[in-house]
Amino acid sequence: MVKLFNELINDYVEVPSEPRIVSLAPSITDILYQIGAWKYVYGVSVYCDYPPEAKNKPKAGSYTKAIYSRLYEINPNLILTTTGVQRALTHELKNKGFNVFPTQVPSSLYGIFENIAIIGALLNMTENAYNVIDRCNKLLNDIKNKFSATVYFEVDLGGPITIGSAAYITSALYHLGLKNIFMNIQKAYFEPEFDLVARANPDLIIYELGYGGKQDYEGIIEIFNKRGWSNLDAVRKEEIYILPPNTLTHYGPLLFDNLKKVCEVVGKEE
Repeated sequence: MVKLFNELINDYVEVPSEPRIVSLAPSITDILYQIGAWKYVYGVSVYCDYPPEAKNKPKAGSYTKAIYSRLYEINPNLILTTTGVQRALTHELKNKGFNVFPTQVPSSLYGIFENIAIIGALLNMTENAYNVIDRCNKLLNDIKNKFSATVYFEVDLGGPITIGSAAYITSALYHLGLKNIFMNIQKAYFEPEFDLVARANPDLIIYELGYGGKQDYEGIIEIFNKRGWSNLDAVRKEEIYILPPNTLTHYGPLLFDNLKKVCEVVGKEE
């Protein structure tokens, strides 16, 4: 057993030679699968739906809450979390005696590469991690600068949330040639001011449904019209693209495949 220092919790974390891992974030579950560490995964969060095999794993918590009865059944010797909304849960688990290793919520695409490398190193699977990074980088290069347009991105998280300069989604869209209208706002995620969106008049709108979201195109248009957006170029020209949940809000290696799908959905090169 080795110990690695984790700056996010300012402490050393023991890395078992035979890990029994619970992953409480879809991005981490994705990384574990793609680097070939799936045999070590004994539990996941209720939101982990990739790979498909994750649906058969015991559900041990959400982003903000652990199911302790399930955790005690699984008896993990390593729990992987992220920062952001999981910061409090990370400390709660640590205070209850669980061995927890958090990774940083990325602020750019390169932060995703960093997390893949960190988890690869954690499990002594560095070469596998580099191979995954190489594949993601190739996907990214294949779709770089496909477009030249301004974009407004919104995700339904129980209410409208958009993105600023500190969000990796801004970085992802920029690589496609889509410039976020809030690129110069020094925040990651925030509630949009509808009049600012109207003034920016984006060329297109990307709207990602929340978990369980079943909104159709007509429903989205109705929402936008109520906001006074009927005269936006993107609305008039029907340049509105609805994405399934966990498409761009997923920050594991699968994001790069999802970006390719976004290019196909938007479907025009400029």
